[in-house]
Amino acid sequence: MRNPSFRAGAASRGDIRRASGHGVSRMALAVLLAAAFVQALGYSAWMPLLPLYLRSYVAPGSTTEIAGNVGLLSGAYTLALFASAAWWGRLSDRHGRRLVLMGGFAVYLAGMFGSALAASLAQAYTARILSGVGAAAVIPAAQAHLADVSDRPARNRRFALLASASFIGFVTGPLLGTWLAGPVMGMSTQAMPWMVKLPLAVVAVLGVMLLPLLAWSLRAPGPRATEEAGTTSVVRDRRFAWTSMILAGLAAYAVGSFETGFNLLGPMRLGAAVGAVALLFVACSGFMLVAQGLLAWGPLRERFERRWMAAVLAVGAGFMLAAPRMPSMLSLGMTVAAVALSIGLVAPSLAYALLDHDPGAKGAKLGRLAAAGNLGQALGAFVSGGLFTLRPEAPFVAAAILLLGGSAGAWLYWRPRTPARVEAS
Repeated sequence: MRNPSFRAGAASRGDIRRASGHGVSRMALAVLLAAAFVQALGYSAWMPLLPLYLRSYVAPGSTTEIAGNVGLLSGAYTLALFASAAWWGRLSDRHGRRLVLMGGFAVYLAGMFGSALAASLAQAYTARILSGVGAAAVIPAAQAHLADVSDRPARNRRFALLASASFIGFVTGPLLGTWLAGPVMGMSTQAMPWMVKLPLAVVAVLGVMLLPLLAWSLRAPGPRATEEAGTTSVVRDRRFAWTSMILAGLAAYAVGSFETGFNLLGPMRLGAAVGAVALLFVACSGFMLVAQGLLAWGPLRERFERRWMAAVLAVGAGFMLAAPRMPSMLSLGMTVAAVALSIGLVAPSLAYALLDHDPGAKGAKLGRLAAAGNLGQALGAFVSGGLFTLRPEAPFVAAAILLLGGSAGAWLYWRPRTPARVEAS
């Protein structure tokens, strides 16, 4: 049973406190949001500059080599996320969230500095992998810390804030390089090759400024919360945990496949300009953020069980099938919004349900869930490119079939605990 003083204290003060009396301060929350922002900023600022960045390391005019290395560098980062997320999560359960957040964030920043200073292609790959390994610690450990010091409603709101910070970083990143090179320096990145690497260094400097704030602002949870996290090393219901990870992987595969698909569909079939396709990415991220915000609303969150999960996956599959049939960028954008709004409900719901199902080993569970999502998104992006060359509709059809399979699996096996059962535990 939960300590009655925990519920009474949380209700009377409106703050989030465990039985130990520890809560999360506004400063700590702000620093966690800033860390999530910087991590997303570094990733998104890098992506549009990759072709220009690689010109420093390959022979002039080698467009095929540049294109191949763009995919490989992106894949190296994503695979590093996949390989490291669960390990960082387990480490945070054993040694504390603050230590893992600081260590992972420092590794990420070292990778960003390394990318800015790399003198060869091999060094660029090493730095990129290093930044991926470090980035894998940030979101799972931050979520685990917030779960340690928050009750269920506040946890959901704070997870949504964390997602918002990441979204702002993703949207801001692509603007960073051109803004620095244009209005600030008075020239384009193409006219000054070293400017391509400047955004990476700027992100790293911003992160270095955050490191002491992470150390100063984050407090460890009290004895009860620490014991709770350390004594339960595995999820009690393994089938529920595995079902959650499979659903996370399928949903992330659909997102990766869908983003790659409409990125190719827009210019090749609809003749869209680069700016119009960029707006689709912003819309996709924005509506996923809206979906996470909706889950912070109590009535929806408490009703989101297997029927809702099965329904949103099926709805996402339906709009996925409709996407390649859209006759204009406007209609494609509306389809992107619908897919993002439905699939965007999946990942946060899985995280909330997994934490509610078993209060122990939060870091390990969130790390495994993040790893499943990273792997799914990487596979989706990789496979859909090849499928698109066979037939433009193929990546959308494949993703829809997987989502329908996930819908059936959610209906049969994904059974989260109800609020009443959570309160009784």
